[in-house]
Amino acid sequence: MHHDNGALGSATFKTAEYRRVKVMKENGFNAIRTSHNPPSKHFLDACDELGMLVMDESFDQWQKPKNPQDYNLYFDNWWEKDIESMVKRDRNHPSIIIWSVGNEIQERADSSGLEIFRKLKNKILDLDKTRPVTQAICSFWDSPGKTWNDTENVFAQMDVDSYNYQWRQYEPDHEKFPERIIIGTESIAMEAFENWQQVEKHAYVIGDFVWTGMDHLGESGIGSTHFDNETVNGLPGWPWFINNSGDISILGFKKPQMFFRDVVWRNSDLEMLVHAPIPFGRKEVISFWGWPDEIKSWNWEGNEETPLKVSVYSRCDEIRLELNGKEIGTKQVSEETKLTAQFDVPYQPGELVAIGSTDGKEISRQTLKTTGAPVQIKITAEQDVLPAGQNDLIYFNIEVLDEFGMLVPNAENKIEFEISGPCKLQAVANENPKDMHSFQQPFVNTFRGRCQLIARLTKMDGEIVIAAKSEGLKSGEVNVLTK
Repeated sequence: MHHDNGALGSATFKTAEYRRVKVMKENGFNAIRTSHNPPSKHFLDACDELGMLVMDESFDQWQKPKNPQDYNLYFDNWWEKDIESMVKRDRNHPSIIIWSVGNEIQERADSSGLEIFRKLKNKILDLDKTRPVTQAICSFWDSPGKTWNDTENVFAQMDVDSYNYQWRQYEPDHEKFPERIIIGTESIAMEAFENWQQVEKHAYVIGDFVWTGMDHLGESGIGSTHFDNETVNGLPGWPWFINNSGDISILGFKKPQMFFRDVVWRNSDLEMLVHAPIPFGRKEVISFWGWPDEIKSWNWEGNEETPLKVSVYSRCDEIRLELNGKEIGTKQVSEETKLTAQFDVPYQPGELVAIGSTDGKEISRQTLKTTGAPVQIKITAEQDVLPAGQNDLIYFNIEVLDEFGMLVPNAENKIEFEISGPCKLQAVANENPKDMHSFQQPFVNTFRGRCQLIARLTKMDGEIVIAAKSEGLKSGEVNVLTK
């Protein structure tokens, strides 16, 4: 996880830090690698209290630059002071289980890099001998001429061996170096199944960190899904402003790949998603860190009879798909199919149902219903009553609903806010990675039916009232007491 808190930017409000650790824990994660610098004290406090393991990491560069103005300019004069500052500040946090001193360092396999790692490791061990020390190693995309065999001397210095995007090397490396304790320090969502297979199969593979757990600002569009005429040097350009590779959105909600990971991790028996229609003559381009343009929606007006790709993820043996009570088809699911069954379904509004069975017995089912038009706004505070503390934050989640109270997953409405009581607007946001807008104006567009407002307390007690309005929709309002 990067250091930022979405629309709050790099500010480290205690509320925000606790919230994102809580969100990750609720989604099944039990460890976070900080990238690629020490996190805030509030973040580590939250990990201690909520029960989240941490790989605490210091540097993204040593002497060789990744960009002209990065930390390489200061490394020689500052590495020792910065390591000392990090370890002395953080060593009493029980959540920290590993120290990392580098990420994809260019000189990692050079003689200079081997010597730098030795100095960094020894400095840490002078201050704390209770935890292993590592650095994250990737392929030599940045050092032409070197091969994976050149990593041998690098790993020989480590206590835990950290691999970025190299799950295919785990088994052959274990044959040659059976003493290695391997951890995946970066992986992609599209290989979530393969990485977790390695963890479950081999005791020497102790875990897998996905790039990234939650969306962050910057690295714009590296996790993009777009069409073939929308790229600049292989990635989309402006107005993308979010990385979009997170399993969790910038608002803190599950993204499509998280539903797949729920099945991979056995936290869900079955999940169903629908791929958005691809215009005729166009080709979908999924970046290395991306995921297909799927969504939990059966709202595709204007695409009647167009075949839509429906993916059902499950550890059941068999999946049956029904549309409006009629069977579309039945498919087998297994590890050989990567826990995935796909169907082409001509779109008709109504009710799409996926039923998962094992040994002929129904285990789970999931339904997607076509909703009505947007009618009303629902606004929900994540806490009803707050222990007041000046500068605490309150998160409000806003949804656009139809007349029956169902979230309208394709609703894109401009929501305007009115705020009263002992607070002020701190930020507004949606999950759209290319809807660049001010975070600090009292309005925002919904994306896939929802958006978020974050308020900041200004006094120690009172009643906060937040109203959300949009032309043509019934307004929403919520009251929160502070005490």
